[in-house]
Amino acid sequence: MSNDTVVIGANAADMTEVATRLAAVCDMIEEHRKSGTAICVRRATAICAMINDVAAAAAEGRPTTTGSGDGRKRPRMESACSYEEVDELGVGLSGFVVRGRHRATGEDVALKSLHREGCGVGGGIGRLLREACFMAAFRGHPFLVALRGVVRVPGVAADGDDDDDYSLVMDYVGPSLLDVLRARGRPFTEPNVRVAMRQLLAGAEAMHRHRIVHRDIKSENILVAVGGGAVSVRICDFGSAKSTAEQSPPGQIAGTMEYMAPEVLVRNADHGVPADAWSLGCVMAELLTRELPFRGEDMADQLREIFDVLGVPDERAWEAMRPRVLAGEVKQWRAQKRRVGHGNRLRELIPEEVLSDDGFEVLKGLLTCDPEKRMTAAAALRCAWFADMVEDACVCVPAASAVSMIDATGKRGHLL
Repeated sequence: MSNDTVVIGANAADMTEVATRLAAVCDMIEEHRKSGTAICVRRATAICAMINDVAAAAAEGRPTTTGSGDGRKRPRMESACSYEEVDELGVGLSGFVVRGRHRATGEDVALKSLHREGCGVGGGIGRLLREACFMAAFRGHPFLVALRGVVRVPGVAADGDDDDDYSLVMDYVGPSLLDVLRARGRPFTEPNVRVAMRQLLAGAEAMHRHRIVHRDIKSENILVAVGGGAVSVRICDFGSAKSTAEQSPPGQIAGTMEYMAPEVLVRNADHGVPADAWSLGCVMAELLTRELPFRGEDMADQLREIFDVLGVPDERAWEAMRPRVLAGEVKQWRAQKRRVGHGNRLRELIPEEVLSDDGFEVLKGLLTCDPEKRMTAAAALRCAWFADMVEDACVCVPAASAVSMIDATGKRGHLL
C-alpha cells in the first residue's frame, strides 16, 4: 500500500500552496536559528502575518496580503495583557500551559509559553512560531486544536532584544485522553473506539495532506471536548512537528518511545507521515485494552517488543526503515524467530471479543512494521469499519458520563 496522500480535484493546488507557505516560514525561522540571531519584535510580527497567510490559504485557498511587505500598514501583535490567568493546566520540560480568560469577551483560552532555559538565542519564539504555523495550516478543523494567535508578553524591551517573551493562544478544550482513560478505570468499547479513531484519523489526514508530520501523537496529546451533548477528541501539541517540504527539517528524532514507529526507533530522522499512522495504531490498542501494546525498557528493547508481537521484518522491509542502528541485533532476532516459526501475534493481544474483524483490519494496517506498506490515515478512513459512519460523528459516550470522567481527572486541559 502506498504511503502517498492523494489529493483529489481542485483542492490539490490549495494543499500545495499551504505546504509551500508553511515551509517558507519554517525555513525563515531556521535561518535565524542557524545564524544565532534573535528574532526581534518586528520580525516576529512579520512572521505572524505570514502565519496568517498560511491560515487563509488553508481556509479559503487564497492568501491574505498582511505578510506581503507591499507598504501597507504593518500588523500589530496583540498583548498578553488582553488575557487574565485563571489557573495552570500543565507544566512540562519545555514549557507550561495556563487557562486564560479574555478580558473583553470573557472567553476561555489556553495560553502556551516556553521556559526560557535551554531555548538559546531567540530559540523560544522560533519554536513557538513553528508550532503556530503548523496549527495555522488546519485552522478550523474539528479534530485538531485550533490556534487563536500569538501574543507578546508585556514588560519586555521594545527594540527586539532576546528578552522578548511570547505565548500561543489556543482553544481551551479539556483533559487529555490519557487522563480520561485513567479516570474511567476500564477500556473503551469498540463502538466508542471506532468513533474516536475516525476523528483522530481525520485530523491526521488533514495534517498529512499539508505534508505535516506531528511526530508525537499519543493519548496524552489528545484532548477530550464536551459540548452540545456530544464528546469529541482533538490532537494537540505540535511542538515536535515538522514539514516534509522544509529545506532543512529537524535532524533529530522526536516523540515518546512507547508510541514510536520502528523506523523512528532505528533513528531514521527522515521518517515521514507513516510514523504518525503507527502512533495512532498504538493509541487505538491503548483505548481497547487500557494498556500500551509495546513497552520496552529502552529503544532497542522497544523494537524487540514490537518484533516479538508482529514478527521480525524481512531484509527488504528492514531496509525500508533506513536503519542507522541495531542491524546486527535484528539479524540475530530474525534467525531466532525463523527457528521457532514465530509469526504475527497481534490478534492474541486484541482478540475478536474485543475488536471485530473490520476493526482489526485498521489496527493491523496501522501497526505494520514496514513504513512503505503501513496503512495511511486516508486509506484507513476508507475501510469497512467506518463505512456506515456520518461525517461529523462524535464519541458515543453520554455527555453526563463524560463530564463526570473529566471532573474525576482533576485536570481541565493539557497541551504539553
